[in-house]
Amino acid sequence: MVWFKNAIIYQIDNDNNTLLNRDKLKEAVKSVPFTPCSSLDTEKIGWVSPYNDKNQNDFIIDVQGQLLLRIKKETKLLPATVIKQALLEKIDKQEQALGRKPTKNEKAKLKDEVKIDLIARAFSKCTHYWVWIDTINKRIILDASSFKQAEDILAILRKEMGALALSLTPLSIEKPLEQIMTIWAREKLKFAHFILGDQAELKDPLEGNGIISCKNQEITSDEMMIHFDSGKWITKVKIFDERGVNFSLCNNYTFKQIKFEPSILDENEDIGADEFDKKLEADFFIMANVLSKTIEDIKNILVSIP
Repeated sequence: MVWFKNAIIYQIDNDNNTLLNRDKLKEAVKSVPFTPCSSLDTEKIGWVSPYNDKNQNDFIIDVQGQLLLRIKKETKLLPATVIKQALLEKIDKQEQALGRKPTKNEKAKLKDEVKIDLIARAFSKCTHYWVWIDTINKRIILDASSFKQAEDILAILRKEMGALALSLTPLSIEKPLEQIMTIWAREKLKFAHFILGDQAELKDPLEGNGIISCKNQEITSDEMMIHFDSGKWITKVKIFDERGVNFSLCNNYTFKQIKFEPSILDENEDIGADEFDKKLEADFFIMANVLSKTIEDIKNILVSIP
């Protein structure tokens, strides 16, 4: 399912950026295909086809300048409590065999042995992340829930393409986004296509403690004005784009909890279930078209607020 739930957005800084060169991008992605964890690996990450993991030929979907990639991460599940319990048992057996307590170095060696043994038998968790490159607006958008996840993915590209060739800047504006969102709500400003929703989080920028979470609450109501007058700023707010998408805008300029309206999701319902590749490409094009307009218009709105 290609519909993004999150959007961490980076601006591509120059026209010569390798991300805008499809051939170089394809070469870089193909050089780091996903391979499963071995018995000694705790984690593996690599590129897979957007269509499915078995297709190792088409690593990039290109629809009118919108590129879609997919990366897969496998992580061995090895809780610290499991390691600790196994280590204690091994230390106890060693102590009984030696007739004395193991030294610090011996315990460290036993811990390494425990990890190697447990990793070989550990369950794996696999996660997929979508990566969308908007060559028209010169942006890369990642469906990741944190900048840590996004940077881990970008590190794979930087390794193959070079840090200088992959010059990226997280999307931002000069003024504090919390202040801008608060002015939008407090002044009850109106903008084409966009309506403030009924969910928000507020925080005092000076005190830094305590987060007020509001749900099912009109953001421009008198109750909310009391919070604004007391110095609270909006750090997260739900916004509706009447063109078919809603999301929560966070103070670090990330889009969370993205949801597309049924009218958007069902636009390609006439494509048969057996035409998976065609449906994926068509859905991606619609999503990219809708969300790119939303991102660009929100940026222009935020910059325009005094």
